[in-house]
Amino acid sequence: MNFIIIASLLTVDLLGQSNLRPAEKKFVSETIKETIKRVNLQLKKISEKMKDNNLKYTFINSFPNTLDTTVISYDPNIPDSFVITGDITAMWLRDSTNQLWTYMEFVNIDSKLQNLVKGAINRQINQVLIDPYANAFNYQKKNRIGVMKIQLAVFQELMYMQCHSISMRGNSKLIHQLLFQDYLLAITEKQMTHQQQISNTQRLTFRDSQADQQEQFKSFRFPYTFQRNARSTDTVINGIGEPVKRTGMLRTFFRASDDSTVYQFNIPENAMAAAVLKQTAEMLSEAQLSWPLRQAAEPLIKEALALSQEIKDAIYKYGIKDGAFVYEVDGMGKQVFMDDSNQPSLLSLPIYGFIEIDDPLYQATRKKALSSSNPYYYEGTAAKGIGGPHIGTNYNWPMAIITQGLTTNNKQELRECLRMLVTTTGNKWFMHESFFKDNPNRFTKPLFAWANGLFGELVLKIDKVYPDLLEENYA
Repeated sequence: MNFIIIASLLTVDLLGQSNLRPAEKKFVSETIKETIKRVNLQLKKISEKMKDNNLKYTFINSFPNTLDTTVISYDPNIPDSFVITGDITAMWLRDSTNQLWTYMEFVNIDSKLQNLVKGAINRQINQVLIDPYANAFNYQKKNRIGVMKIQLAVFQELMYMQCHSISMRGNSKLIHQLLFQDYLLAITEKQMTHQQQISNTQRLTFRDSQADQQEQFKSFRFPYTFQRNARSTDTVINGIGEPVKRTGMLRTFFRASDDSTVYQFNIPENAMAAAVLKQTAEMLSEAQLSWPLRQAAEPLIKEALALSQEIKDAIYKYGIKDGAFVYEVDGMGKQVFMDDSNQPSLLSLPIYGFIEIDDPLYQATRKKALSSSNPYYYEGTAAKGIGGPHIGTNYNWPMAIITQGLTTNNKQELRECLRMLVTTTGNKWFMHESFFKDNPNRFTKPLFAWANGLFGELVLKIDKVYPDLLEENYA
């Protein structure tokens, strides 16, 4: 049953024509409403100094966008939550995690929001148990015909299950753990719920990941392959990709952007995996568990720590060239340097806890990613930033500009990121997927819930570290 509440956020005189949020909202959080009011009141106090309201309007519309439009099903009793990506009515493990991650600092003071996140965690656990290689799921069971190549046998598969997409990527294997870990860190009560399902999910994740590390490279026969008739970035050569040599990292067929990898050891994906595995071990160590579950958790903790360290060691052995991280490697000497707008990216490594912002290696990587050394870094009259092959040449992604802002403590850089973001919405006051570097009125996806939430995170960060930046004019 859809959870729909008719509510208005702020008074008409405050919002005027700027309120582009839907009248019928899928989910309403009182805490998020108050947060918007707090920041907006600050902006209201200095409104006489401002020449335009782009920043205020964009924050008001963007920050609650996930709650407003993407919670298509919420059952508070189980709880169970189905959160779509926005423009596609399917639930991506990666997107839904990041969409709700935006509100994590508020779950401990908003029981309703806390229950929504708990419901998404329950849903994600069941989704991963359906198929550990799937990255997106349907709400209703659908019949979809797809050409899948599994264990080197091509056949037509009727997808009666709830899978929407089965394009394997490292972040989908582990990112659902990220939401659960941050949820446990945020709430006061650390008791794990649905403990057996969680244990099964973690065991499935670790065993699958370790299989990537061992048996598959001995026989070069993999339990998962992928091939379809599509453009080159939407399929995998011969179903298994270019040859690789075992490195200790995890293989991934697809990047976070949904484009296929050139070399299957993607450094950002593996960096996130190493960080999440370590955090999972720490979470299990600190969680309140019954004696039987504690006994079951101990081997998982050891497995997670060992695999995390193995991946991290391999990244530092194979994934560095000329004093900076590269983007992908094959373990046989081939490397590619680039960075993509989607997370995980080289730019976002500190966000997932893999490396500190002030680490010289990260700073060197960051400088290179935000320069012409990155073939997907575009400078235009409207903005400069990182794009990617998914949309094409000369299209910058607001998500990458936000990531740039989230990974710097430099006031001038934060000011410039904020300026580029609020002046490139095409007067829509939402974050888009991408926009043409010289004309922000040429954009893709008018609504992109993940990016909208990230923009809210950036504003809240700035409000904490440099609140005076919110008083400036960015026209």
